[in-house]
Amino acid sequence: MSAFRSTSRGITAKFDRTDAKLLANLATQIAGLVAGRDELEDDPAIERLLPDAYRNNEADAAEFRRFTESDLADEKVRSALSMAELLTPGSDANAKVKITLDQAAAFDWMRSFTDIRLALAARLGIVDETSPIIVDDETQLTLAVYNWLGALQWSLVKAIDK
Repeated sequence: MSAFRSTSRGITAKFDRTDAKLLANLATQIAGLVAGRDELEDDPAIERLLPDAYRNNEADAAEFRRFTESDLADEKVRSALSMAELLTPGSDANAKVKITLDQAAAFDWMRSFTDIRLALAARLGIVDETSPIIVDDETQLTLAVYNWLGALQWSLVKAIDK
């Protein structure tokens, strides 16, 4: 994978097929998680992706959620599926997956990177920068992916900022 770069055509990146498939799979999983949120209401990842707007007032939180959750969730699903679609490799098994994003798509990707990382953080027990992370055989790969996504997201931030 090469970092995101700002070019005259937009923001570009090249992914190895394996990296592209992994990222597309993660984006598809997030889309499915958010789309199926009603069946997973106690899932900590859903709570991180769609938090209450009013933590100290359940009635206000429920009212706010009633008016905003559907649109917010639909936007998250749309962004994630758009990311997955762009990362779907062509028929050349040896070719890198090259993507070019316009400004709107770049912000959709930022949203999807954030959503994927929030879900992974929930699975890893990361609440903030002081959270202890237990690294064992089960979490080692998840933590590596979490950090890789952070590096990807940071390169996208820098490309957008140019």
